[in-house]
Amino acid sequence: MKRKAFFNIFFIFSLIFLISCKKESVEKYDIEFFNTFDTVTHIIIYDSDSKRANKELETMHNRFNELHKIYDKYNDYEGLNNLKTINDNAGIEPVKVDKELFYLIEYSLDSYKNISNKTNIAMGPVVDTWNKYRELYEAGKTKEEVVELLGSEIPTKKELDLSRQYLNVDDIVLNKEDQTVYLKKKDMQLDVGSVAKGYATELVAKEAEERGVKSEIISAGGNVRAIGGPIDRDYYSVAVQNPYKNSKEEKDFLTVLKIKGKSVVTSGDYQRYFKVDDKNYCHIIDPESLMPGNIYRSVSVITEDSLLCDYLSTSLFLMPYEEGRELADKLNVDVIWAFPNGEVKVTDGAKKLMVEQ
Repeated sequence: MKRKAFFNIFFIFSLIFLISCKKESVEKYDIEFFNTFDTVTHIIIYDSDSKRANKELETMHNRFNELHKIYDKYNDYEGLNNLKTINDNAGIEPVKVDKELFYLIEYSLDSYKNISNKTNIAMGPVVDTWNKYRELYEAGKTKEEVVELLGSEIPTKKELDLSRQYLNVDDIVLNKEDQTVYLKKKDMQLDVGSVAKGYATELVAKEAEERGVKSEIISAGGNVRAIGGPIDRDYYSVAVQNPYKNSKEEKDFLTVLKIKGKSVVTSGDYQRYFKVDDKNYCHIIDPESLMPGNIYRSVSVITEDSLLCDYLSTSLFLMPYEEGRELADKLNVDVIWAFPNGEVKVTDGAKKLMVEQ
């Protein structure tokens, strides 16, 4: 799966001691794991019952595992039709899938047509092409070695343009009644890395809330989702990573946000990237140019739904500021844009959420 910036967002928590009306101590319980969505996931809940809290954390961990397998485009799992199954059957036959996968694809196609065409889940072939180069550079290969292996230091326009015929979202056929997905062309590949983690985070959080959890926060890489707030105050403090940090002396975070019942998702260019001749090539690819985005260092989106946050963080990262600001205002979401020159622009709502520093 395409991965968003690793550890884009981390959060700041204070230790809480509170006595309830039953004289029970409400304490913090947490779990951290690295076996889903190729990122570190950290979940914290506050509860007065340790057994109940730990069972809830285990349930959420297991649910993340289930969703990771459903959205995985690289691995097969016995008895499960997942994203890889759809891609393997491109141009062959429709694939019946679980409701979580069908809904995510349906949502992504609807959002592509009605919100922004900058987030395209049919980008799999292009993402794989760029990943092929990035993995070699991450493995320590020099530019000369990459050229020897692949013929060029980065993907050529000709190489990228060969994939354009497979990027048409109209070639993704959904049958809602049968809950099947069919890719019309044989070499098509879906990649839901721009939305899957956001939807998984939203699902896990909401399902926990339905089971009675009143105070929790999930951080899955660049995705943060809060249910309620901490027990002792009205909000969680969520820190947005500083994309300009180049030394230990510089701040770790760009700003700190006051979050209650909201999600914060950041897309950035400073974690998943490779460098050639002092130029960075990040993992977020524009579906029009087929080149990595370079307008911003990071874009953070704040609203209730983590799936919408995830979708928009990719789209806005690839849109000129004026166009992105208009979309943010239209959808009533808050955004922080960090530009390469160090300038930071924010919506009025985002500014109100910032903790004074």
